[in-house]
Amino acid sequence: MGRLIVYEFCSIDGRFDGPAGEEMDWVQRNFSLEIEQDLAKQYTRIGAFLMGRSTFDALASYWPTPAAAHEHLVDAMNTIPKLVVSHRPDVDAWPGSHHLGPDPLSALREELAARGDIMLIGSHDVARQLADADLVDEYRLLVIPEIVGGGRVLFPDSGPPSRWTTTRSERFDTGAVALHLSRPPRE
Repeated sequence: MGRLIVYEFCSIDGRFDGPAGEEMDWVQRNFSLEIEQDLAKQYTRIGAFLMGRSTFDALASYWPTPAAAHEHLVDAMNTIPKLVVSHRPDVDAWPGSHHLGPDPLSALREELAARGDIMLIGSHDVARQLADADLVDEYRLLVIPEIVGGGRVLFPDSGPPSRWTTTRSERFDTGAVALHLSRPPRE
């Protein structure tokens, strides 16, 4: 059975994204080739990406186009299968994409058994659903050294507390820090 990995950008004030109109500006200012190379290594070990509709639409409008041809991650983004959680089944815009159907959590469990590790990217609402369903095995956070001051928070204010084990931390050239946290073995 594969692990479900949630990979997210996170500001030091716990934000998933910034205020309207500036949602990802703080990430772009702190991104670098060194971070892309680290992501490329991580992507070699996953069986599929998982994403919600908004993330899928945003990425599908860029990665399979000629505009992305120069990007370091273009091959990984276009060849790794994409699993989509959405009320709309139309995912033809990006080759290699699969809709998880009307019961995405059950379908995801089957995909984990078949594909191995699956990494959620972006997709705030899906990340929350996975946490609520207690399906997250690992959080991989790219902590950006900025206080964003607005936008959605990554972790909710409510819910049961849980403990996680730090399995990796690494500082990148921009000051961003990779923080990987694994769930202790389930009893």
